[in-house]
Amino acid sequence: MSELKVAEDGRYLSGDVPFGYTLWEDRLVEVPSELDACVTAIRLVKQGKNHAHIAAAVREEHGVEMSQRQIDGLMTSVYRRYGPI
Repeated sequence: MSELKVAEDGRYLSGDVPFGYTLWEDRLVEVPSELDACVTAIRLVKQGKNHAHIAAAVREEHGVEMSQRQIDGLMTSVYRRYGPI
């Protein structure tokens, strides 16, 4: 994965677009269903659920597919920013 780079004015420069966002021209825009899926995934990780359970719940509740890699990446990002949850 390559580090996301965004200009001071908010323009996308390079890097991997994070789950929950997409590119629209040169701007990152939110994908509400994916961001809601992230909240659900974090809640289920806190409850000790496994990847298969989390992926199934996210698919059922939000119509979004989340791979184990995406769930792990989300949690790495959360831990890096906020510490253990």
